[in-house]
Amino acid sequence: MKSQIGKLPTTIFDTKKVIEYRKQSQEFSAKEDMWSWFVLRRLSIYFTLLFIQLRLTPNIVSWMSFFGIIASGWMMMIATPYAFMLAFLFYNLGYLFDCVDGEIARITKQTSIKGFFIDMLIQAATLPVFISFIFSLLVRFGYLELTILESFGLYVLIVFSLLSLLIPLSYQITVNKGVEQDPVNKIRERSFFFTVIGFLLGLPGFYASLFMIVLVELLFSITFSQWYVLLFLLIMVLKVLARLFITLKSI
Repeated sequence: MKSQIGKLPTTIFDTKKVIEYRKQSQEFSAKEDMWSWFVLRRLSIYFTLLFIQLRLTPNIVSWMSFFGIIASGWMMMIATPYAFMLAFLFYNLGYLFDCVDGEIARITKQTSIKGFFIDMLIQAATLPVFISFIFSLLVRFGYLELTILESFGLYVLIVFSLLSLLIPLSYQITVNKGVEQDPVNKIRERSFFFTVIGFLLGLPGFYASLFMIVLVELLFSITFSQWYVLLFLLIMVLKVLARLFITLKSI
């Protein structure tokens, strides 16, 4: 991704005015991942300009991002092919709005501590999503049966239980301005290979792959999405152990 330093995520549809807005709000960051830079940032500027016209504040868009990501977890718990596709949609809307809120803040010069706090919550929102994968597996393998209403109620309880811990943690990070990049993210900067691996092992890569798998299932009347979710969770366990080891070593 270092090759993108100094570049802008432009499209063939950009006017000179749009490019100027990109220069104001889309400077490349080391924390940028493949999906956001090569896909979402190409689109986000148009939502940014629309939301500015609608007078939406960065914080409002941040909450839209939070609820979009959270909603993807509920769709995963419903665990049907079409619910998986909706999970892909909700997650990417949430991720897209996470790009948009910062762009609005930079263009309109509206930054706040509250905005930083909500950004921390957006990162924390991925935790209930990961937990939803476990319930998705149980449903797909036939160990658990949930109606849509039951899955919603259970997921709400999971979200609020986790938020009881994540809200004070996000507040502490906000107060202490803990913005230092962790050692694992620094590894991703070493080469394009590590960038791709980071994408595939993260939620953006998971949802993109799941969407393609569901399309294959619908086209050929086969079922193997549950095995992909299981594989992703097993790799996530290994990834967490590796992350813990690398982080402890760097301290």
